[in-house]
Parts: sequence; C-alpha cells; structure tokens
Amino acid sequence: MISVLFYSTYPIYKKAFTKHTNISQRFGGTIMKKIITILLVLMLITPITSQASIIYVVKPGDTLYQISQQYDVNPNEISKINGITGDQLVPGQSLVLNTDQYIGEDNESFLEIANRHQLSIFHLLQHNDFNALINPAGKKITIPKPQKSDITISSFASPSDIADGISGRKYNFLNQIAAFEYHPDEQGHLSQLDQMESFKNILWRNDVTPFVTVTNISDKGFDPHLARELLKSDKKTKVLINDIYNKLNEFDLKGVVIDFEGLAPKDRPLFNQFIKKLTNKLQPAGMKVAIAVPPLQSDRSPSWNAAYDYKTLGHYVDFIFLMTYDWHWRGGEPGPIAPINQVEKTLDYAASVMPKDKIILGIPLYAYDWPSLWPLNIGTGQAQAYSQHKAIEKALKHGSPIHYDAQSETPWFIYKDEHGFKHEVWFEDARSLLAKYEMVKKFDIRGIGGWQMMFNFPQSEHLIIEYFN
Repeated sequence: MISVLFYSTYPIYKKAFTKHTNISQRFGGTIMKKIITILLVLMLITPITSQASIIYVVKPGDTLYQISQQYDVNPNEISKINGITGDQLVPGQSLVLNTDQYIGEDNESFLEIANRHQLSIFHLLQHNDFNALINPAGKKITIPKPQKSDITISSFASPSDIADGISGRKYNFLNQIAAFEYHPDEQGHLSQLDQMESFKNILWRNDVTPFVTVTNISDKGFDPHLARELLKSDKKTKVLINDIYNKLNEFDLKGVVIDFEGLAPKDRPLFNQFIKKLTNKLQPAGMKVAIAVPPLQSDRSPSWNAAYDYKTLGHYVDFIFLMTYDWHWRGGEPGPIAPINQVEKTLDYAASVMPKDKIILGIPLYAYDWPSLWPLNIGTGQAQAYSQHKAIEKALKHGSPIHYDAQSETPWFIYKDEHGFKHEVWFEDARSLLAKYEMVKKFDIRGIGGWQMMFNFPQSEHLIIEYFN
C-alpha cells in the first residue's frame, strides 16, 4: 500500500478553486483575496516540506543559457534532466528545473502555477507571500516539495536490451521488469526468448525483481482467436500453464504477466477460468501472477473490453497493470493517448471492484505521430510510435510550437514533412506525468508502470526519483 503522493489537500481544493478563475478575472482579486485570507488561517495545520523541482514552459526566444541565468541553475543540469542534446528549445516545451523558486510570468495567475505543479492554493499560500500570489508576475514563488511515497514501479523490456547494457541509473527507480515476451503456439507450448539468463542475472544483481510476459501474439499480431482456441481446451490450457510454471522455475523468475489482448466479450468466462487455474498452480509455489488489462469504466463499458472482468480477476491475481492508454490509437484519429479524465474514470471503477493495493497504473512513455493520407491533409494514416525525446526533436526540426490541451492534460503539435504531408503528434511531458501521478495518490493504488522501458524519457526518470520511494 502506498502512502500519499504530492499534496494531501489537492483533490479537495483543485476543482473548488479552478472554477473561481473566471470570477477573479471578471471582478478583480477581491473574491480571491477573501478566500486566501481564510486559507492563511487554515494553512497552519499542514506540515511544511523541503525543496522541489519546478516546471518551466519555454517562451518564444528563450535559450537554455537565458533560462539557466534566470533561475540560477546549471545549463548542463537542465540538459541532463530534460534530455536536451543541443542549445535550441521549442516554444511550449516543458522543462523540469532543479530549483524550488518559480518566477511568475506576465499575465500568469497563481491558479495556473498551482495547476501546472499539481498543487492546491492552500500549499502555495503556506510557502509564499500573500501579495506575490495576488500578482505573481516577476515574483519568486516557492514550490513546496511533496513527501515521498512508497510505491511499486514496473516496466517492460526486451531481455536482449537489458543484456546489451542499459545504464545502471535506470534501475534506481524500478522494482520489477517483465521480459517481453513469450507466446504460445496452437498447442499451448511457449516460444523461445533469447538472453533470459542474462536478463534475470542482471535484474537480481540490481535488486530488481524479474517477471516474464506471456501474450497471445501470433503472426497476425495480438490474436484473440489463438487465445480462444487455447482457453476452451482443458488439455491446451494445462500445457500452457505447465509451460509458464517451468519457465519461471528454469530462469528463477518471480512471476508472470499475462497480456492477452483483444479478447472477445464472449470469452470472458474462459479467461476468468484460465486465470483461476494459473493462480492455483503458481501461487502455492511462491510465484506471482499479474495481468495487463485494457481500460473499463463499468463492468462492461466500453463494450469491446467486456472480456476483462475486473472484479473476478482482481480477486485471483497478485496485481493488475491497467493499460489506461491508447484512447486514441495508431489506426484511428489523432488525439490524446492517455487523457486524464479517462484515466481517472478507469481508476475510479477499478478501485471500486478490486483491492487498490493490486492496481498498477500504466503510463505511456511514447508519442504517436499521425500522418495525413495525402498533401491535401484529408484523413490520417497509421500513426508511428516513438519516444517523447524524439517528439521534441521533431517539433524542433520543423519549428512547430508545442500546445497543451488542458482538458486531457496532454501536449501536442502539428508539423509538415518534406513532402508537404501534415502530421499531428500527441505525447507526454512533465505536466501530464504529474497529473497522472496525482491519480496514484488520489486512489491510493499500488504504483505505476511504464510502457516501455526503452523509450527515452529523462524527465520521467527524474520525477519518479523525486516523488517516489
């Protein structure tokens, strides 16, 4: 069970104070001054914490050197934390700066500053001068650091990528990594996976628990027909379960993550029965069983994910990886990959039907780049997936400012390639990550998991280490 992440009063106050933004703009600061005065009395009961990082959004004309001078932060440190390889920046790009002093911008309200850092006004008041918050432009605003919370942090990786040498610092914030992936044939026998011996040796040596992922991938991709044929046969199911057990024994692995995707709603009882049999086999031997499941917001909604019975599955398994992403998928229309409102609805339902200390929030560490089908920019083609780091490089290369969709808490931009085709890119950044970390705190769940480890996202690594144990 985790302790609290970020700021304990945030869920109570954020919505209440956000709705006052328009009022304060229409009637000046009078209403907000009264509210703040009341809170100045209340704030004495909240503990004070130490220094935090801030999130700075790049303005047109900004340079790395100017920002480093303005905030008295080493430019090399800014580059390292944010994965910057040159001197150029993109307007709208978010930067994590290792200081607790944020400098208010012109026409920026303290509500915007609070929301960007996932803070309540209450906490800003506790650490700042009253007048600075009423008119923050040009003033230093102290951003308090949250108390760290204890969570499980998971990821997925190819064994060969681990064996070929991942920087040791990546292990600093990971509890477990699942090798991706084994898949069964039509008789239930698992495929081979290279470098498993090196994979488990490296992880155990770095105090990271090794798991393995078993999928329903065939030459057709994720194959619901393959899964159905296996699960409806007691003989084939037994072969598959025994093969999983033997793999865990052979490579000294702690457990398995079952990632059967695209299952038909009619196969719900078959999948429940399979997971029950698998846990009956593995758990008495001290092995863990986990599953990766798509998002649900009620028992059978959305209908295409109704095969996954959260309540029943949550009863049997040790933990569940919620794939709360791909709301806009590679073959569909452009849009936010993991909009915060959909993430919250999924967590709300999951936490109502399964133990919260079994829930892992899946977070996408990638961008989707949707191209138009032809230079007329009508329709979109299959999106390309790449890292957040590459998304920033694309925006920089094409001179495209980055926008931020406040409703979904997601950054995005548009560019034209050398052939005149328009592209729309949605990805994650420090702001969107903090919004998702707030959900971990709000629902008091087991932890977070990233898909997948090899997508370069230095901001994520820095924020994880700062906000979690």
